[in-house]
Amino acid sequence: MTRIERTLAAIACGVLLAAPVAADEQVRVHPDLVYGQGLVGGEQATERPLLMDWYEPLAATDELRPAVILAFGGSFVRGSKGDEHFTENGAQDSSMADYCRAFARQGFNCFSIEYRLAGERPVLAKPVAADRLMPESLAVTPQTTARIDIARQAIGLPPMDDAARAEFWQALLSASEDMEAAVNHVRGNAVQYGVDPERLALGGFSAGAITAINTAYGRHVPVKAVVSLSGSTWGYLLQGNLPAQPPALLQLVGQEDLSGVIRGSGAVARVLDSVGASRQQAWVPGFGHFYPMGAVSLGDDFSKLSVEQRVVGFLREQLKSE
Repeated sequence: MTRIERTLAAIACGVLLAAPVAADEQVRVHPDLVYGQGLVGGEQATERPLLMDWYEPLAATDELRPAVILAFGGSFVRGSKGDEHFTENGAQDSSMADYCRAFARQGFNCFSIEYRLAGERPVLAKPVAADRLMPESLAVTPQTTARIDIARQAIGLPPMDDAARAEFWQALLSASEDMEAAVNHVRGNAVQYGVDPERLALGGFSAGAITAINTAYGRHVPVKAVVSLSGSTWGYLLQGNLPAQPPALLQLVGQEDLSGVIRGSGAVARVLDSVGASRQQAWVPGFGHFYPMGAVSLGDDFSKLSVEQRVVGFLREQLKSE
């Protein structure tokens, strides 16, 4: 059966169960599961399946496991849910596949999702109320999208014009719509995945971290925790629009990270702190926007842990059984 035939079969039954792959003796990977449908194509929009990879811990347990849903980075124009890495100034990041394998070895079900990108001209299934969003005219300008042009250049695209910025705005918003669909899918199929539906966390890197923040704090999708790896605030207005019980947040940024990421992380921190929400932060010294999960991170409590250790510890604390 071809991939197209598998996808059509998945649409018919709701979930695509591709042949699992043994990542190692501790983790089984179920690639290309369909978690929802997304509109693409602009005015002539059609649906396309949205896929994710499930990393299943193999250690025996009689309990439903906590779960983490992750989104990749790539400026909303590129990226992969799999083993794609970005390199800059000699530093290489860890992929979402790397993080999912690490989390699954620690007993978490982990789902690495794809989401619609700007080049697909995504269309929201349901409009977002204007008072929940930053004004598009201010959020997407030549100045605010300058970094996006670098990512576009890397994949052979020209600099953004007004039409491309409008498409980018839709991609920025549709990504969190897709992550919400992933949460609903995992929660709705919790028994199949061996997941405790009340112990879910979201996370991601860069654009994926922005998406996780928008999903949890902007769209009010109920989860227990959010992990932001060099994320920011963009798209949704958080001030005055947080959910009644904001989930706990862990923020990491590189010492020489993008100025927008550092400023945006500070803005998110101030909003959460203003309502007394649980929040932790750490720097990754010696790195810019890209850093591996084995890199040392320094917390504001004077702790010194690898990025992986810090995230796993945070998830264990926030997703523990009541």
